[in-house]
Amino acid sequence: MALLSPLAPVAHGQDTVSVQGVLAPEDANEARLNRLQPPDQVLDAIGIRPGMTGAEIGAGRGRYVVQLAVRVGETGTIYAEDIDAAALEHLDRRCERWGLTNVVSVLGDVTDPKLPKGELDFIFIISSYHHFSDPIALLDNARSALKPDGMVAIGEWLRSTSPEEVESQMNAAGYTLERTETFLEANGLYLYVFRIAEARR
Repeated sequence: MALLSPLAPVAHGQDTVSVQGVLAPEDANEARLNRLQPPDQVLDAIGIRPGMTGAEIGAGRGRYVVQLAVRVGETGTIYAEDIDAAALEHLDRRCERWGLTNVVSVLGDVTDPKLPKGELDFIFIISSYHHFSDPIALLDNARSALKPDGMVAIGEWLRSTSPEEVESQMNAAGYTLERTETFLEANGLYLYVFRIAEARR
């Protein structure tokens, strides 16, 4: 089955479904988070484009994975990583239901996301950074999955982790802050874009 285009419906079994159905929140909590973290604005701000290969660390039940999968399209791939096997099983069913064939689930652990080496244009983390028990080790081990010019984009609640703490930890993991997007500050969130530090490439 061809992947969905944001501009056109596709056949799904005997029904025709629009991309809005795929991207629709599954419950009230997803709807609330999408209002606070508008997916189109977030993905535009960090530069996610068709054909990219990327990963979401802490993908959970797939709220943002479906957004990423549609955005990168059939020529791209999204690795959905989490340490929660039950959440990944739900994510797999969600993607299967909507015919999203460019998503690969990955069961990682707390210090290693176990992503494919040297394949990724980006790593994406949204509102889960503060849950990581050892973010420095996790992102240090994730670095080898990135292409030399790859990026790590983090959307994190200001109440959970300060900008200074995020930057300090990411520096320790081998990254340099490229820019901070503050347009969601009223919603309590900053977006950070990091690149691999020159000394670690």
